[in-house]
Amino acid sequence: MDDYVSTPADLRGTGPAANLAPASPRTESAGVSSEEGDRSNALSLIRQELTRISARMLTKVDSSGLLQEFRTAVREEISAIRSDLSAVEVRVDALETEAQHRAAEIAATRQGNLLLTLRRQVEELENRSRRQNIRIRGLPAQALFRHILGRECPADIQFDRIHRALGNPGTSCVAYTPIA
Repeated sequence: MDDYVSTPADLRGTGPAANLAPASPRTESAGVSSEEGDRSNALSLIRQELTRISARMLTKVDSSGLLQEFRTAVREEISAIRSDLSAVEVRVDALETEAQHRAAEIAATRQGNLLLTLRRQVEELENRSRRQNIRIRGLPAQALFRHILGRECPADIQFDRIHRALGNPGTSCVAYTPIA
């Protein structure tokens, strides 16, 4: 904007008499003619400057055209931002939905793992609390089962769970295996 308008202070320092000392007092007739020449010269400089400034100034039509271009550019930018914002909103919604599904899956997995752990613990406690456990110490297992069952012991006996009782170190566990 400074290119189009100059301040009066800018005009004061310009011109041929800017660096000269003040004029000495003269006679009235000589002073009047030189003052008129100075005035006409100053008026001429002012007119030239005003012509130059007015040539560079925006007209109302130019300014309204620039304003319209600015408005159009701003509207285009706003619509671009809105479309970008809509795309981001869609992505955020998808991520939130995915996060909710993942959170539900994690909760279900944790509950499943907890349930499995609890089932194992209950089974362990049930097996340990049964009172029909048999402890055999010092007898060969084959002979005892033959006597209890009244028949030959099958080669493969199915047991729910077998716990080995701690024995003396160095004793043979082959013939006398404690069964609990």
